[in-house]
Amino acid sequence: MKQIQLSEVQNALLQFLQVAQEEDVILIHEGKPVGYLVGFADEDDWIDYLMLHDPKFQARLRRSLQDAKEGRTIAFEKGKLVSDSEN
Repeated sequence: MKQIQLSEVQNALLQFLQVAQEEDVILIHEGKPVGYLVGFADEDDWIDYLMLHDPKFQARLRRSLQDAKEGRTIAFEKGKLVSDSEN
């Protein structure tokens, strides 16, 4: 894990985002951690991050897991696509 003074990051943000693609980067201001840089190697990393941190996605996932635990499932072959507006 790399620790960097916030003043350094302000001068070269792109450079430090590139570093963050390879390792964790903690931002330090006046000797204390104040932030965390997350770099994405590609678009898939970005999508993974969004899914892990999106409360709506997390709620939907929890509901789906609960449905599966309680036997409320449909075989893929018998299912149909339904848009959110139809729910």
